[in-house]
Amino acid sequence: MKKFLSILFVFVILAILGAAITGVVVDNITSKNVENELSSIELPDNTTIDSTISRTGKLTVKDGALQFYGAVLLKSSSPYALLQSHYTTEYKGDLEIKLIPLSTAKAEFGEDFDSALRFGHHDGQPEEYYLLYAFTEGQMPFPMLDYRSYFS
Repeated sequence: MKKFLSILFVFVILAILGAAITGVVVDNITSKNVENELSSIELPDNTTIDSTISRTGKLTVKDGALQFYGAVLLKSSSPYALLQSHYTTEYKGDLEIKLIPLSTAKAEFGEDFDSALRFGHHDGQPEEYYLLYAFTEGQMPFPMLDYRSYFS
């Protein structure tokens, strides 16, 4: 009986660790999928992708839900209005995407938002750079299995 309880205890511990690892991996894949979806949208003329990024965590609100963030840094000589129009008509997916000039990213997200997620190394060149991004939430139960759900 003692051997059975020891084996059962080990299996319970392994199941808890497995669920936690699965939650983190699936949630990171969810964020990467947001990044990939944004990257796959056809680019307008005179526009290139400079960088991409994805993150999972409590990114904008410390007490909020776990967020999945994907972003694409665009370099374009086209005017903002033309880019905005292009992405509004070209994107047919389910994400709520936003395009903003990089120069407004700090004001849009605030000081607490990690500068790497707004491609902070490009803050000095705002005229040509635009941030195309989306936040989303994952499917249950994975956000609940991710330790980032509980810690800020």
